[in-house]
Amino acid sequence: MKKQPLQPAHNGAFLVNATAAADPAVQMAMASYLERLQREEAHRQAIRNGTAQQVQSTTWHISDRH
Repeated sequence: MKKQPLQPAHNGAFLVNATAAADPAVQMAMASYLERLQREEAHRQAIRNGTAQQVQSTTWHISDRH
């Protein structure tokens, strides 16, 4: 079996083979992941700028029983 060369997708964020490059489900998954990364970065930047609050969880469920 000959390995297929990988090609960059989505401005080089992913390396995919020809099958994945032609698969709409893979393309949608990659696009969705990049959108999520952009939303997270925008939220982090808003926290740094002081325009959004950081959400902190205060509930801890710790047990030594297994």
